[in-house]
Amino acid sequence: MKNFCLPFAASVFIFHAFAQADNEIQVYAAPTVGRGATMVELHSNYTFDGPEGLSDPKSARWTNETLEVTHGFGDNFEVGFYTFTAFSPDGSYQYLGNNIRPRYTFALQPVGLSISAEFGFFRPDSESGFDFQGELRPIVDKSFNNLYLAFNPNVAFEPGEDKMEVHLTPQLKAVYTIAQVIGLGIEYYTDLGTFARLEPGRQQEHLLGPMFDLFASPNWELNTGLLFGLTPGSNQTIFKILVGRRFGN
Repeated sequence: MKNFCLPFAASVFIFHAFAQADNEIQVYAAPTVGRGATMVELHSNYTFDGPEGLSDPKSARWTNETLEVTHGFGDNFEVGFYTFTAFSPDGSYQYLGNNIRPRYTFALQPVGLSISAEFGFFRPDSESGFDFQGELRPIVDKSFNNLYLAFNPNVAFEPGEDKMEVHLTPQLKAVYTIAQVIGLGIEYYTDLGTFARLEPGRQQEHLLGPMFDLFASPNWELNTGLLFGLTPGSNQTIFKILVGRRFGN
């Protein structure tokens, strides 16, 4: 959460960098897509309300659209490619950048474990220049019958005023599956500040909200929900929806 940007409030980069929080809001599961398979996902996120105290609340109302294409090159190795775009509050369509993400899954028991390294270039809007960004995302998950838990203790690399900053951005998901088709749960996204300096609590990013997953077909993916900011420095209300289609093996 990683929330996936200083010039626009649709991204939680307004007060501090938050690893594309509003471009790709997702807690990752440990398994990769599998050898020869390709997953195509569209992440659509809309910010209703930005952080508290904005002089122009309407400036927060961006719609972020991220296309993610992931291909499995081995039983435990995949590479994902992202294209970031957005609609600004005035309705203009903007290209914001690209990332690439190799990921490896470890064959361990009793928990799932994988690690991804994402990097690329991003800009907050079409009037700004591109900057390098990246993240290192360990992924740990575990199923307990119908209950599934996933923890992503991310670190995000973002440009600061005079040097690259490393942010602590852990994420968490808990979902209970009904009849092996419907998943009801919560997702939690944070940005606590940098390794060098944690932000004061009111300025940290804390997003929490109910989520819905649909598991009707192994070839389709649907995840949607509403996130609420728990601190003044957080975006206050974000709607997210992820639709995915799997092709190949």
